[in-house]
Amino acid sequence: MPAPHDRFEDVLTTYRVIVLDLDGVIVDSNELKVDCVRAAFADHPSEIIEGFAAEFRRTFGRSRREHFAAFCRADTERGFTGRDFEAYYEHYAGAYAALLAERYPRAPLCAHAESLVTRLSARGVPLHVATGTLTEEAVRVLEGHRLLDAFDSVLGGEESKTRRLAQILAQTGVGTDEAVLVGDSRQDALAAEAAGIDFVLVTRYGFFPPEQVLFGQLGRSARVVTDLDPDAPVGQATVMG
Repeated sequence: MPAPHDRFEDVLTTYRVIVLDLDGVIVDSNELKVDCVRAAFADHPSEIIEGFAAEFRRTFGRSRREHFAAFCRADTERGFTGRDFEAYYEHYAGAYAALLAERYPRAPLCAHAESLVTRLSARGVPLHVATGTLTEEAVRVLEGHRLLDAFDSVLGGEESKTRRLAQILAQTGVGTDEAVLVGDSRQDALAAEAAGIDFVLVTRYGFFPPEQVLFGQLGRSARVVTDLDPDAPVGQATVMG
């Protein structure tokens, strides 16, 4: 286990496999996606839209299908929709995807993301992306920022992040103590916990403070960084609950 306050780049290179979340870690797109959810449900009353935006923030990092399944259940309970889920998903997730196609490519990189990724890649460190964003969209945004070639794989939200981490471990053949996930949400922390791998929380772009993201995570120790500055110190998280 690396010591607290070591340089972030040095901490990461103690692992054989590094997995990065995309939104809020590499790409500064968290708020952009919340705005797209709001716009996708523009035919709803404002209080429902804001409720969906709050739920989206709370569960950020889930797959798109999981998000819209929750929205559909809420709409069904209110009697707001009579569509079955597939029709609902096609309509509202389709509207969301169209908004993302327009806006997502313009999302800037998070602070120091290019520096860390290029430095780790130059050192030959295996890098992977596991994200709730659909794979094609994730590939496109990384390609637009000229970072795609730095990653061994990009696995999107067609499957859960927990499943994606299991796939990366199986494909690389590394042990759980040899891999780390760098993420910014509670869903990321839960996925790392379920996979049995270490977790580093990036706080700068997240929706909630570390004590809320990591509440009750009593398994492997989590560490905290502000952003992807490779030369910044890594702190040890204080886990409550």
